[in-house]
This record gives sequence, C-alpha cells and structure tokens, in this order.
Amino acid sequence: MTVRMKRVLHPDAWSQRPQCGTNHIVCKVGIEKQSPSGDVAAQSRFHMMQQCRDDVRRSPGSDLHHLKKTRNGYKSRLQRVDMSNAQVAYDDVLQVRARARGDY
Repeated sequence: MTVRMKRVLHPDAWSQRPQCGTNHIVCKVGIEKQSPSGDVAAQSRFHMMQQCRDDVRRSPGSDLHHLKKTRNGYKSRLQRVDMSNAQVAYDDVLQVRARARGDY
C-alpha cells in the first residue's frame, strides 16, 4: 500500500496529471512574392503555447514558406521558422545539462 501511495503522489504520475498540450495561433498570413511560374513565398506570424503540468511556455515567431507550383497543387520547398524568443534558456534543457553533469 505504501508503494502504491508513493506512485500516485509522485509528481510524474500520469494518472494524476493531464498530458502536455499545445495551442497554435497563426495570423498575418500573406504572400511575399509570386514568380511567373506560380511559385510562392508566403509569410505568417504565430504564437504557440505549450502547457505541461503547471508550466506554460509561450513561443512567438514567424514562418516563411517557399511553395513550388506543380500539376497536383503546391509542394513545400522550404519552411523557415524564426523564434522571437530564441535566446531564452528553457528549463527542460537546463535540467538535462544538470543531470548530465551530475548536479541533479
């Protein structure tokens, strides 16, 4: 019974916590340029929010898509993501480094 109680009360017990989830908002979608052959460069802005347990991480940024026109529609040639907060240190990355060094 003691072992079962420890498992249920442990912070990583998935049965007691919901799984992580994400929410994406995309806006300001527009065509940057279009070639005579029909190829398109499109840009958009986004805001992605990830909630994992009690932690919420927000990641705003922009997307750039180069699309090639084919007989069957458009095919993606390039997708570039530029994060607005790319310099921010993420807690999970820092925890992995600390564990690797033995600080944890």
